[in-house]
Amino acid sequence: MEQLEYKLYNSACLEIKPGWQLEDLLAHLDELLPKQKVKDMDRGLATKSSNIYAEIVKLHKPQKYRMELNEAYTRLRFSRFVEFEAHYLELELPTLRLLQHSLPECVALANILANKAPTLTDVLNLYLRLLEELRPFYDSFVDIDELCDVLQPYPITTKHNTRVFPLKERVYLKLSIADPFASYGSMAIEIIGPTEDVAQLRHVLSDGLSSWDMELDMHKNLLRIFDLCYFPMPATVELGETQRAADDQQLCNICYVYRLDSGEVPIVSCDNQRCVLKCHAACLKEWFDTLADGKTFLEVSFGQCPYCKGKLSTSFAALLKN
Repeated sequence: MEQLEYKLYNSACLEIKPGWQLEDLLAHLDELLPKQKVKDMDRGLATKSSNIYAEIVKLHKPQKYRMELNEAYTRLRFSRFVEFEAHYLELELPTLRLLQHSLPECVALANILANKAPTLTDVLNLYLRLLEELRPFYDSFVDIDELCDVLQPYPITTKHNTRVFPLKERVYLKLSIADPFASYGSMAIEIIGPTEDVAQLRHVLSDGLSSWDMELDMHKNLLRIFDLCYFPMPATVELGETQRAADDQQLCNICYVYRLDSGEVPIVSCDNQRCVLKCHAACLKEWFDTLADGKTFLEVSFGQCPYCKGKLSTSFAALLKN
């Protein structure tokens, strides 16, 4: 029977300095432990490294995905998966620590991999399985992205789980999916626009959601609910963002910019139908914050329109939440 030797390392036999935190101890571990102990640890790491690189050779399947290594062989990237062209997965070698991925931000991929994927092969197989499970989530947005004037997010990526697009003049829909693995069960639809329009359309939406047709996709269901043949499209699709930025009526009436660095565009308008205000939610929030009589109740902020000085209310929680 193999004899195991146990040694106790503490501040009495190791030169641990007062006030050290855990990260300090780990950073100086090779200086503190006996040299033979360090050699044993290095040998274990080398064994793990050799196993990882042997796996990489076995996993090389260019017909199914693309694999890339950096010059130092410390980063591995999978990309261009068959049927999932836009997706990618990047790992640190040999630790398999997750560096980057293309799944929605709300998916706790790092935790999933740490608990269920001890080897590189396990990591890849689990990622491929997740992509397949997320297929309905991505399919939900296909027609909306192609047939609606999606204003936010911009540009759309595989990591986004929301869409904002026009319903009619001065009124917009915000579609969110909180759990990409249960698209319909976690779907939320918010209506953004003047208070009177929103109140009326909420009743229409509520009635329509009660008769949601699971045989139809989200785009067709929304068209049916609002009794539309199609949602508004960009006036100049071929010019896109350049044309919009050149159109003064599209610029924010507060900061005079079309799209902020955050990706937000001007979609907030005044409750007064005769007022021409159109601005970013972030800009209006800054304006409300300067008002002495501004109030917030149940996540709805009340203030004064910077243009017509009329009463204006909006939910910044809903507008500024990604």
